Amino acid sequence: MITYKYKLYRTDKTKHIDRMLREACFVWNHALALQKRYYRLFKKYIPLGVMQHHQAKRVKRNLLGAQTVQEILERLDMAYKRFFEHLAIRPPKFRKAKDFASIVYKQCGFCLFGNEIAINKIHKSYKFSKSREYEGKVKRVVLKRNRLGEYFILIVTDAEPQSYGKTLKGASVGIDFGLKKYLTLSDGTAYDNPQFMKESLVELRRRSRNLSKCKKGSNNRERKRKDLDRLMNDICNKRSDFQWKLAHELCRKYDRIFIEDLNLEGMNRRWGRKMHDLAHADFVQKLEYVAVKYGVVVHKIDRFYPSSKTCTCGYVNKQLQLKDRHWTCPECGAVHDRDLLAAQNILRQGIAELESTSKTPSSRRAHVRLHPRISRIHA
Repeated sequence: MITYKYKLYRTDKTKHIDRMLREACFVWNHALALQKRYYRLFKKYIPLGVMQHHQAKRVKRNLLGAQTVQEILERLDMAYKRFFEHLAIRPPKFRKAKDFASIVYKQCGFCLFGNEIAINKIHKSYKFSKSREYEGKVKRVVLKRNRLGEYFILIVTDAEPQSYGKTLKGASVGIDFGLKKYLTLSDGTAYDNPQFMKESLVELRRRSRNLSKCKKGSNNRERKRKDLDRLMNDICNKRSDFQWKLAHELCRKYDRIFIEDLNLEGMNRRWGRKMHDLAHADFVQKLEYVAVKYGVVVHKIDRFYPSSKTCTCGYVNKQLQLKDRHWTCPECGAVHDRDLLAAQNILRQGIAELESTSKTPSSRRAHVRLHPRISRIHA
């Protein structure tokens, strides 16, 4: 599956997309209110099928098709499941119409011809900037609006991702994420932290102050909000461009990439803005996506493995603190750079886990613990 993103031209007819998003927000809030009321009365959760049947029989929508409404309910059901499985920190909440961002057409309700899309329910057609041809059969279409009021169309097709060439074959690398350095590789390569938000922090604070001074509900406040969102959008684009290029660079060089499964939510609570600026979770997601195209294996080791505390001789320095960037092993006398040692240990542990999966029961593969004296394997 491949997703192609195009920008819709803004015309007088785009106000109808706002109406559809407002109606989609009503469906979300109505279904959420039913769930809350039902749980308050019976201490139970309404299944997805029952909710979809209720919406089809009792609630008539004028601007949205049946499948679009079903997709919104599926989105709400998935949000509740993530909360019940402790993957989300809070249950889904009510939304404002201006904040509801997207609607999905699964199989019908739209028609594509050239650089134009027709929405059957409202009998309107919209042109988009067709920067490249999309390949394969169209499986779904997403209409999306961002915080700046710009509209996009996402076309999902069944085409297979194109495989890319590689510069090196058979190489493996361990990667340690850090605060001082963005990435430290087991071969000694280090990537500096770009800190795009920190570079624009003065301007960001200035625009935020200007927004806070405006009267709520005024047109001037809306202009200042867009100025702030425009700057945040530029920061996100710079960070995303850096991460995509770095992910491609790593996947061209290495066949197997080993990283840690970090507790990023806990790190965000501790370091706040700096962790948001680093956006390690977004980078890992991009790395896994690009790795599929290059045929690269991305393996995560256990987050509780003491990668930065384990010496090559097997000694574990339990007294090591975060401020200690270098430490000396009391047993063998080796002097270690904290980040480089962690990357090398991640490489050894990751290779050992991949080699032992065929001998380990599937129920225990995620918790394999190996002795740190595993011999180093050079890529």
